[in-house]
Amino acid sequence: MRICGNCGAEVAPGDGFCGTCGAFLAWDATDTAPAPATMTARDAPASDGATPAATATGTPAGTGGTAAAETPARTPTEPTEPAAKPAAGTGDVEHEEHRAQERDLRRAAALVVPVRPADETNPTPPPDRAAVTPPPAADRPPVAGQPGAVLPGRPVAPTPEVRDFAGDRAGGADDVVCPACGTTNRGGSSFCRGCGRPLIATAQPTVVVPWWRRLRWPRRRPGRGRLRRLLAVLVALVLVAGAVWAVARFAGPVVDAVRDRTAKPEAVLPSTVTASSEASGHPARSTVDGLNNRYWAPAADRPATGQYVELTFDPPIRLMDLIVHTGASPQQDAFVRQGRPAELTMTLWTRDGTSSTTVLRLTDRPGPQSFHHVTGGVARLRLTVDASYGAQQGRQVALAEIEVFRRP
Repeated sequence: MRICGNCGAEVAPGDGFCGTCGAFLAWDATDTAPAPATMTARDAPASDGATPAATATGTPAGTGGTAAAETPARTPTEPTEPAAKPAAGTGDVEHEEHRAQERDLRRAAALVVPVRPADETNPTPPPDRAAVTPPPAADRPPVAGQPGAVLPGRPVAPTPEVRDFAGDRAGGADDVVCPACGTTNRGGSSFCRGCGRPLIATAQPTVVVPWWRRLRWPRRRPGRGRLRRLLAVLVALVLVAGAVWAVARFAGPVVDAVRDRTAKPEAVLPSTVTASSEASGHPARSTVDGLNNRYWAPAADRPATGQYVELTFDPPIRLMDLIVHTGASPQQDAFVRQGRPAELTMTLWTRDGTSSTTVLRLTDRPGPQSFHHVTGGVARLRLTVDASYGAQQGRQVALAEIEVFRRP
């Protein structure tokens, strides 16, 4: 496997670009192994009676004469030693063998001499190099991996090289095909290993399918069409019945609420006015005569608490507002001369006979006091005195005016 020099990722043989970072890879890059080291004469082991390897060009031991002829180096003249005299003892024999080994080592070391650089002032090579002059370039055999010698001529464009991706593997489920050149790349690659173009930008966007398309409708089976139609009709009838009930139940209150907010209330007079008791000169009819200087008062021989005045409406009305005037007069000096209601209980009866009660609390001041109370179908309205201001011996509780407003 080859290694990308930019990011360090492994790439298959033949890839032109790195699939991880997109860096360009040299097409002629190959894995090379280091050349074996050459032993010199000093590193070779020496045996008894044998000459060790001594040349830098790998010449085997025992061929000293031939190596000397092929190596362009000069051998210095070795001094001649006088012949050793024969020794009589065993020690002299060992000494002679040791000296012979030393001579062999010196002779082998003399063969390994570094080649000196040529003298620039004397271009003529030395005589000892003339024997090893290399042959002409045309006669030399071509070196592997290098172009041979050619004659001068017109330049010819090189033939394009078709790269064969020998490192392609079997396609996987997550492989990505480059849309530009059609090269298959490993899943997760960011760049095409054939042309170097990015692969992430070519990914198609995810299509969001609507929810109604993701529903799986059941397959139609014979005999179920009528059942489906019957169920559809029943569902439609239930929906219609529910809508009718909702309209009947809530349409009236909704319409009334809207009309109550948009309509302008108008004053209405009761058909009849009655009271539990009346003081002399102060009848119950004085509460609806439109004058606030005349008033209704209970009988003097009875306590004011529990006495009431009642208004009847025919036809029934939809009550919106009620305005009450207390006291004998709107003038302050005449207002305080008589008693005034402090709390009234309002009781309403509708046309169907139901009743409702509301407490009205009044302030002790002359003038109108308004109360907003919405009730539909009111046929009778009663105001009962529950408490009063300034009720003393010889004073009457005065109720000057009652104004009723309905929705038109």
